[in-house]
Amino acid sequence: MVKIYIDPGHGGTDPGATGNGLKEKDLTLAISLKIREKLRKYQGVSTRLSRTTDKTLSLNQRTNDANNWGADYLMSVHINAGGGTGYEDFIYNRLSSSSETEHMREIMHQAIIDQVHLPNRGKKKANFHMLRESRMPAILTENGFIDAANDAARLKKDSFLNDIAQGHVDGLVKIFNLKKKVKAKDPNAVVGKPKPDKANLTVDGKWGNATTRALQEYLDTVVDGIISDQLRNAITEAFYGSTIDFGNGKKGSLVIKALQSKIGAKVDGLLGPDTIGKLQQYLGTVYDKKLSRQSLVVKELQRQLNKGTF
Repeated sequence: MVKIYIDPGHGGTDPGATGNGLKEKDLTLAISLKIREKLRKYQGVSTRLSRTTDKTLSLNQRTNDANNWGADYLMSVHINAGGGTGYEDFIYNRLSSSSETEHMREIMHQAIIDQVHLPNRGKKKANFHMLRESRMPAILTENGFIDAANDAARLKKDSFLNDIAQGHVDGLVKIFNLKKKVKAKDPNAVVGKPKPDKANLTVDGKWGNATTRALQEYLDTVVDGIISDQLRNAITEAFYGSTIDFGNGKKGSLVIKALQSKIGAKVDGLLGPDTIGKLQQYLGTVYDKKLSRQSLVVKELQRQLNKGTF
């Protein structure tokens, strides 16, 4: 069992950096919770967060908790400030360039850069408490500048926080050779063979069978390319091909229920304006509660399924 300790920087009476209407403590918690959620899809990994709410913790409390738990790796998640832009990370400054921590950092750094597409400020070292006092390899990540207008605009989008979290997870997958869980109840699953991390959709804004199958695979529901038991309305009529099974329109669809749960919509399995509106908010696209053919929100959904970051 690989034990990953995730530390959302700051919290409670310590807001961390602030700027552009944002607080570091809120962003680091949101990213860390997303990392935990994404890691739940992998076998043989256990996670622990220093905080799961807006709570005040000392640096000693955090490292003591990680050390006592016996973590294999520690990630302290932060947002930068001070007149710059981009991504950088830190390891303890007394570690050599041939250390295990440095090797892990090389992998983590590249994985995050590949996801966030921020200017690369480089791999750095510092005498930070979280790095110095932890008994396991540790990294402190600085994910954009809260006081830089361009970085802050992206940090306000949930889809970008997803990208940051996915970068951290991608690094962990490579470092620890993590494998995705496979649910035997999925009739298309091959036991022992993990499903692909990413879809291979054409980003055309058309929600048809291929997009439905990719969403079903990502959300771990039955994979058949069909959204079952839907009401006829402007939303469902905008779908392509045989991806919709109207049925009696009462029970709803498993994949839509899973989607609604993920994006914070009412969970009834039925696609309507409110669910599309929640999806638009979740993905950071135009909010009008409408689903047109060749839709912007579908394009963004397809992009994120292709990246494995939805």
